[in-house]
Amino acid sequence: MPPFDLKGCDITNQPKVYEVIIIGNGPSAICLSFLLSGYRPYYNGLPHSVPFLEEKLKGLKGKSVVESDLYDLAQGLEGRSLNPVAVLFDHMLHPDADHGALNPSLLTWVYDRQHEIPHLVLGKWSPGGSWQQMDGNLQTISISNWMELPSLPLQKWLNKKKTSVSEKNRKDNRATVADVRNYYCDFLKEKNIYKNFRNGYLVSSVQKVLDTCEGIDCESGEAMPCCQNVKADHKFLWEVRGHKVDTKRRDGQEPFPHEDFCFQSNSVVLATGTTDLPNRLGTTGENLPYVVHSLKAFEQMITKKEIASDSDPVVVVGAGLSAADAILMALENDISVAHVFRVSPNDSSLVFKKLPLSMYPEYHRVYSLMKGKEVNDLYKPYSRHQVEELQKDNKVLIKCLKNSCNISTLNTSLAVVLIGAKPNLAFLPQEGKYLGTIEKQSIDSKHNPIQVDPFSYEAIKEPGMYAMGPLMGDNFVRFAIGGSLGITNHLIMKAQGK
Repeated sequence: MPPFDLKGCDITNQPKVYEVIIIGNGPSAICLSFLLSGYRPYYNGLPHSVPFLEEKLKGLKGKSVVESDLYDLAQGLEGRSLNPVAVLFDHMLHPDADHGALNPSLLTWVYDRQHEIPHLVLGKWSPGGSWQQMDGNLQTISISNWMELPSLPLQKWLNKKKTSVSEKNRKDNRATVADVRNYYCDFLKEKNIYKNFRNGYLVSSVQKVLDTCEGIDCESGEAMPCCQNVKADHKFLWEVRGHKVDTKRRDGQEPFPHEDFCFQSNSVVLATGTTDLPNRLGTTGENLPYVVHSLKAFEQMITKKEIASDSDPVVVVGAGLSAADAILMALENDISVAHVFRVSPNDSSLVFKKLPLSMYPEYHRVYSLMKGKEVNDLYKPYSRHQVEELQKDNKVLIKCLKNSCNISTLNTSLAVVLIGAKPNLAFLPQEGKYLGTIEKQSIDSKHNPIQVDPFSYEAIKEPGMYAMGPLMGDNFVRFAIGGSLGITNHLIMKAQGK
């Protein structure tokens, strides 16, 4: 565990201390801000198909769910998350969703200003997090009501706004990315929680400082000199530093830095998501100008006509949904694709096998192309192949994994590498590696999430620090927002001395 930063005692430049600072402004952070702003969930009396949960909720007798024993409420429940509070929250917000039901929520939300917990939400983009950087024309993977936040049904919002959702999309109950990100921004306004958000704030450092009325000049960010006479068990605060940036940059690159900021808080929540740093192949030539690592960059090149139907084929590397989106985007623009992926098209781990054909016909089209069941003159699959080298003359060398001696050369106009991503936790000591389930390894939502208490979401190795959403394994909005219930509950219990 990193040591305290010993700082001085000049109170003249003391930054304001918040109860909570949330780093990241995606849907999980928005939901947490909603609860911290004084909104309380109460059981509304509707029935549930799980009798013991219904009986426990009835037993609350008017007590707010967020002030209840979450361990007791969550016992025995099953769902598609490994985190029990996320499963509990989902059972109450989307009863029987795993069975395809669109049942109404079991929760009524009541605002009480007396329950407000002072907090800030810091995000480098506009509210919505990574949703702000995606192609707005893409459809969401989850059905629309699984993308929603508490007390504002997304389908109701879509109907009210008369958005771009087509009749076809309404039938399969999937919204577009543009609809979802606009919904998240509107949520802040409708619930009057926008005041807690600082957009265009790029965090560069999070560390513990001793609460000895430290002197921090908020303009320069410098510590004022003074004594370091402190007790070993002295109370500490979290100090969050960074830069204000330009949120309007839309080229997929980091925003431009401007003036510095410095805040302090009693607790800090990591809600950054896990898509900041694209995974890399680690092969020679990966930094060449014809290689990109994001769907956004590929989309922009098509829009600018830098890649067109008369170009050499685009090499798409990867076998996930982002790679599928790139393939669909290319085919829609009559651009030839050479698709390179390491696994067999019959591999059980492929995400396409988990998607119902009726709801995701576009992804099943790509899957059929990968398997060779559908043939398209613009598409050629290279299953069980890996990229060996990216050469300066726009040639990509690929090796067959079934026969390592078989090396092929692909001429390309662009290589689009889409093999997943990881979070950027450079603002933490050791890049947060000490927080993971496997210590000293990079945080990864699948293989090494941040290790937290399953009910409070507090980091096991860093008391006072919390993590939620993809950082601890919940990649879908439906479950990522569950952390807001656990964190708020724990903060309330701590304040009450429990």
